[in-house]
Amino acid sequence: MRPLNFTVRRRINMKPSQAFGVVVRVIGLLGWLGAFFYLLSAFVVLAAPNYRPGVRPWWQYLLSAVILFVVGWFLMRDAERVVAFAYRSSSSDAPDA
Repeated sequence: MRPLNFTVRRRINMKPSQAFGVVVRVIGLLGWLGAFFYLLSAFVVLAAPNYRPGVRPWWQYLLSAVILFVVGWFLMRDAERVVAFAYRSSSSDAPDA
């Protein structure tokens, strides 16, 4: 009988600039996740007036959600610009921008 466990050995070679691009996109995705929770908090504070009596900061949550959404969208969509800025030296690792 063959053993049921086996290992797949596959090597993934990434340049540091490519790994940095992945990190930038993950941070952008976390920004979207944070924007979702801020938006959810804005609806909770707006819908439940007894959540914090006398204080109505729903617009602060909404503004924070919009800012996080835009920053996350920029980081996910234009990660190449951030990587090109970070690796702007004449190294062979720099992307062709």
